[in-house]
Amino acid sequence: MICWVNPTSPVAKAIRDMKYGILFSTVAVLLAMAAFTQGSWFLLLLWPTMSFAIVASGYIRFGPRVYGKSRSGVLSSINTLFLLPFLLNLWAVWYAVRVFRREHAFDQLTEHIYIGRRLMGHEFPKNIDHVIDLTCEFTEPKELRSVNYVSCQILDGFVPSPPQLQSWVADAARLSGNIYIHCAEGHGRTGLFAAALLLQRGDFNTAEDALNYVKSKRPRVRLGKRQLATLASTEANQIG
Repeated sequence: MICWVNPTSPVAKAIRDMKYGILFSTVAVLLAMAAFTQGSWFLLLLWPTMSFAIVASGYIRFGPRVYGKSRSGVLSSINTLFLLPFLLNLWAVWYAVRVFRREHAFDQLTEHIYIGRRLMGHEFPKNIDHVIDLTCEFTEPKELRSVNYVSCQILDGFVPSPPQLQSWVADAARLSGNIYIHCAEGHGRTGLFAAALLLQRGDFNTAEDALNYVKSKRPRVRLGKRQLATLASTEANQIG
């Protein structure tokens, strides 16, 4: 017998929403099995087991706070210690992508809004007055924290609640001067926030038009299904 789940059913939606949690939980279980079945030096695998399990719990229940990032943009030492095996892998991938991907570090969206990836200190433009950091998995370089720094923490590939996003973009729309919005690569979280901000400012009337404009300025912007749904909710709130 072949069993399948209707892709539009609540069960399928729940699975999609928790895919990162399921993935990282699976890695944690496999590491734990290797540690306990092999013993000896393999018990050192319990450290990465713990780190992947903690991150999985963030996606399944606890949100960005599992990283322990402060509002001033710094990861806590104790959280970094517990999560170090996961973070080393994450950071290595980020640095590799930064070196080998042929993409601008940042792009200008409007006269006063710039979007892009997490910048190194020496890459930070001198004309930026405000930084909106959407990551929760990186400590922000001090150069980016030297201006008006705002931490709006979102798990990679995930979304804030529509009311939270609405509150954040409303605050951002009131800022004067040049704004830099970024996540790790400047694609998913950044695309979501930037399109929602354009809607909030009244630059566009629909989420589709706002997102297409963001993509025209930064072509690798891609939103997942849940991010698209959250952006659509933002549009609905604007109409309401």
